Amino acid sequence: MFQNYGFEVASILKSAENIRYELKHPYVGTEHLFLALLKSSKEVSDIFSLYGVNYDTFLEELLHTIGRASTYQDFTLYTPMLKRVLELSNAEASETNKGVVTPEILVLSILEEGEGVAIRILLSMDVSLEEVYALLKQNVLPKNKRNKNLEVYKIGVSLSGNVSREKTIVGRDKEIEFMIETLLRRQKNNPLLIGKAGVGKTALVEELARRIKYHEVPLELEDKEIVLLEMGALVAGTKYRGEFEERLNKIIKEVLREKNIIFFIDEIHSMVNAGGAEGAISASDILKPYLARGELKVIGATTLGEYHEYLERDKALDRRFEKILIEEPDDKMMKTILDAVVPSFEKYYGITITEENKQSFLKFSESYLPHKSNPDKTIDLIDSVCARKKVRNIQPFKRNDLLESIRKKKEKSLKIGDFKEALKDAMDESEMKKMYLQKKDDCRLSISDEDILEIIETKTNYWILKNEKEVLQNLKDTLHQSLLGQDEVIEKFVDSLNVHSEKSMSFLLVGGSGVGKTQTVKIFNDVLKTELIRIDMSEYNTSESVYKLIGPPAGFSGYKDSFVFQKVQEHPYATILFDEIEKAHPKVINLLLQILDESFVTDSLGEKIFFNHSYIFLTSNALGRDPIGFSSLKKTSYDDIFSKEFLGRIDCVLPYNSITEEIAMQYAQKNLLDPNVNLEQLILDAEVEKFGLRNLKNQINKLNKKASLLNN
Repeated sequence: MFQNYGFEVASILKSAENIRYELKHPYVGTEHLFLALLKSSKEVSDIFSLYGVNYDTFLEELLHTIGRASTYQDFTLYTPMLKRVLELSNAEASETNKGVVTPEILVLSILEEGEGVAIRILLSMDVSLEEVYALLKQNVLPKNKRNKNLEVYKIGVSLSGNVSREKTIVGRDKEIEFMIETLLRRQKNNPLLIGKAGVGKTALVEELARRIKYHEVPLELEDKEIVLLEMGALVAGTKYRGEFEERLNKIIKEVLREKNIIFFIDEIHSMVNAGGAEGAISASDILKPYLARGELKVIGATTLGEYHEYLERDKALDRRFEKILIEEPDDKMMKTILDAVVPSFEKYYGITITEENKQSFLKFSESYLPHKSNPDKTIDLIDSVCARKKVRNIQPFKRNDLLESIRKKKEKSLKIGDFKEALKDAMDESEMKKMYLQKKDDCRLSISDEDILEIIETKTNYWILKNEKEVLQNLKDTLHQSLLGQDEVIEKFVDSLNVHSEKSMSFLLVGGSGVGKTQTVKIFNDVLKTELIRIDMSEYNTSESVYKLIGPPAGFSGYKDSFVFQKVQEHPYATILFDEIEKAHPKVINLLLQILDESFVTDSLGEKIFFNHSYIFLTSNALGRDPIGFSSLKKTSYDDIFSKEFLGRIDCVLPYNSITEEIAMQYAQKNLLDPNVNLEQLILDAEVEKFGLRNLKNQINKLNKKASLLNN
């Protein structure tokens, strides 16, 4: 009889036996089973609470009707009425729920039997049994009666099984109400959620599925089920022409026949070309007629850039959706969201998260993860910090002798078929584990700002916790060792550097060729261990070259190709070198003005690229350069080369000294392997005053290579 009962129903039957024993009644009847259902099943208690029936009121009425016996009965016997109820539940489950009995099926079996103490007490409490029966049939059983062997359930995933009553989404009531209103419209009843990755588009659909499951939606949506349809699973395995169309049409016919399924297509832009091989039609072409007639309900989700690139172009498909823009939550909403989600993390990890911790999570995620979106980035940061804290403090669960003996006893009972005793042992084992976990909860872990910043270091590959003074001193020492004759520039550079600035820092390095401008940037990048992005501005001397930085607009050749500033999106903590900035076109300079002023720029797809944590270096050797062509004017001031708007946005200008013969002599003595070389002639041939140390370095390398060959 009990082979079709899961742990929940088995626990309810055990609870009914315990209630019978406490009341000193001789038999377990439908009244004890009903009391156990009210006590243990949230779904059953919610339904009967609508009629003013709960565990206490039903128990009071039971004692008033039957009373309590005077002596305990040690033997547990079921009444014939209860046995018939259990047989009915088995039969009902085999037809509707693959043979698995649920609490709702037990209630329906009690009502279908139509007799017994439980029925008489419910009638005396003025409960309309017909209404309860109809409510259960309408709201509970239709979900179980759905044919799960349909193709749509093989390809798609029902969202109802992944939600719970407690897991709610807060702060998005306006968007969810708009989505419900759209689904109930007569025409254009397909919501399209548009927003950045991580703002919670999929979470909103899961919240709608939760509200449908627990009857928190209008009556017209109560029997609906949201099924996630993935285009990849739909296309998978379709090797020949026509297979994809046949599969999709089969699914559509099933949905039209069932009349209770709402499709959810995440990344819906992928539908535009899905299955659209040469000579075939795409998924969007197949769905358009059904969407136009309102026969199918589809919820879509995509980002703004992908919407413009794919869906907006297909006007026939675009007009069949009602667009709902999902904005990133503000600070006030984020605090509300964290208040709702933090308790679940505390319970799962056994970690205490204080109000100060919440503020730190918000502040650090906003400061150090600007390329991601809330609430995903903050919740992901909380999850990562708690996981690392838990792993570092985890203690293996040690079974004591008593627990091990209970486990062996349970396994023995299962082997001989004594399921009643096995259930009792399983409950005892569960209680002991709870006691162990309770002891662990008494010494809960806590989180510090260092724990959060440590995770951010791991995620961004950017150091935060290191001592700033030590880093700057290391940088200064390395620069002094590598650059000769530039002591004043090095001191000015290091003094003006703020390695933890909330805004991008910019430096203009000016001086002749070979004085060490580019070498300074390379040393800085090596010491701070950032990603170096070098851009030679001689390649950006036309008006169209600005598109190489931010990408060309749609319609231009290569607009889907990558562009230079995409590297900044991938590496937000980067060192960016704009070499020979005076050669750039004015349009490129204007673009740099925005970056230097606002610390962000908008690419061709409308996405913002942030430079908040980047270090921007611009080099120029135009000052003092000899005139070219017919010009006889020699530029001697920065104002002759750069505009006031440009210079006003530079944080620090570093003028490098020219290389003198004395400095060149020091460099040659330090790096030359052969002591017999005529240094004065070498420096004279290298034209140090004109080319700096670069030409001298090349000649020394040749001499060193020659000396090495002779020695070998």
